Amino acid sequence: MRLQPALIGLCAVALTLNASADERITRIENGLREPVAVRGAPARTMRLSDRMRDLHVPGVSIAVIDHGRIAWTRAYGVADAETGRPVTPATLFQAASISKPVAAVAVVKSRIDLDADVNTRLRAWHVPENAFTAQHPVTVRALLSHTAGVSDGGLAGYPATAACPTLPQELEKAAITSEPGSRYAYSSLGYGVLQQVLADTTGRSFDALARATVFAPLGMRDSLFAATLPAALAPRAAKGYAMDGAPISGGWHCYPEQAAAGLWTTAVDLARFAIALQQRSHAFLTRQQRDLLLTPVRNDYGLGFELDHVGKEPAFHHSGSNAGYKAQLWAYTRTGQGAVILTNGDNGSTLIAELMAAIGAEYGWDDWRPIERAAVPANTALFDHYTGSYAVSNVVLRVERRGDRLMLAGPPLGPEPVELIPAGDADFFVREKDVTLHFDANADGKVDTLTFVDGRPRPGRRIDPTVSR
Repeated sequence: MRLQPALIGLCAVALTLNASADERITRIENGLREPVAVRGAPARTMRLSDRMRDLHVPGVSIAVIDHGRIAWTRAYGVADAETGRPVTPATLFQAASISKPVAAVAVVKSRIDLDADVNTRLRAWHVPENAFTAQHPVTVRALLSHTAGVSDGGLAGYPATAACPTLPQELEKAAITSEPGSRYAYSSLGYGVLQQVLADTTGRSFDALARATVFAPLGMRDSLFAATLPAALAPRAAKGYAMDGAPISGGWHCYPEQAAAGLWTTAVDLARFAIALQQRSHAFLTRQQRDLLLTPVRNDYGLGFELDHVGKEPAFHHSGSNAGYKAQLWAYTRTGQGAVILTNGDNGSTLIAELMAAIGAEYGWDDWRPIERAAVPANTALFDHYTGSYAVSNVVLRVERRGDRLMLAGPPLGPEPVELIPAGDADFFVREKDVTLHFDANADGKVDTLTFVDGRPRPGRRIDPTVSR
């Protein structure tokens, strides 16, 4: 695929702006907000440049949508920390799971039967049948809405320096673990199954299908699906970086499940995509197709789109998380507003949340406002009972004391320890992420377990028991 030539620019570059837009951008750049605020305390704001440095996120690309058009776009930092090559609006990023809504639109535009048994379409490989599929076969609709019951352990990808498996090889991991249609269970591997269904049904590569149905009609000239980026396009790509700022081996990971995680794109192209979904009169989609995509199936998930929101205005959105890349697409269905943020750092999700809060505040969105939580005076006499390391899911959280403050460190929170704000003697929260922590004390006062709530309760157990506690 031939993409448009890259733009040349400085570390922060912009499309055509007026004075008003410049003022808004300046306020956003200097007004990043933490996701959680302490009730009654003065609001804390941060600068984008400082947060990029602190979080080891080398580069960021932003496109903001207002009044149904791209109001402005800017790029910050570097695509390659070793050479200092700057990010520009034409720099390619892995969009990770934002691949899914693009794949869903390609499916709907292809007019494939959404409710047929996919095993009637698949050729060499078939969905393993069992008691769960006896009454309800796997369908395209179920795959799109994450209700097919396909097993999923997440996609780690494969370093670009290593051999990349084929999609059929990856699909050997697939199993049906619940009755199709019975419940929502997010499955990137399910989108790998969908990709194989499309290939076998249309006889075309997934990228060719997306190009014909989505990219070309919308003028997304800087977008493609690929398991790994073609060598000719590597000079245009942002390289991925780990939480500590170390480069991802080979620059990025390979993802055979292109429909789930293989989209390379720009913030501008994804903004064009979002605008096409916002406009009911847009010739790209019929009203019926649009409503089909944006109607919840289960758990506020439609066909490829997340639809949950806290504000009064309906929104469609999706986040993305690949090794070294974090991304967000957020758009309002009726107001013609939204934003796309692409980053090339594993702490990008934290930065995105802070940026989205600043953008939302500037444009008057109900969503992305900081959550307010009440703090209480610290019972510092208990702090020494809490310090130590705890295994939570597949990560380790470390609790340490710094004078009259308790600090928490671990992969969900960024590279540096963050302050635990007391909400009770054994209950705490942080400003940097919507999470809470509860320490469980035994009858003798010892603390060996905790509960870390990050979307759902996650039990943790102490892994450094000592006699002093």
